[in-house]
Amino acid sequence: MKHEKSYSELTKSCAMNKKKRENYMQNLMIDMIITEALLKRKQQKLVNEIDHALDQKNKSLFMELTCELIQVNQAFGS
Repeated sequence: MKHEKSYSELTKSCAMNKKKRENYMQNLMIDMIITEALLKRKQQKLVNEIDHALDQKNKSLFMELTCELIQVNQAFGS
């Protein structure tokens, strides 16, 4: 004989699955927000360091920081 779930069991199961999906999406959004904030901070820090390297006329540091900024921008998707 086949075991079939009652209506209340199905409703409870559906509600639990919905809650799991909502928690997953919430955690995903939190992770995306944190990652974006970290990348933006890294970009701003590099821009400031590049400006300082330009002020100091330090070409090698400028080139190094510019390459790093390009990599961060690629990771950021811009």
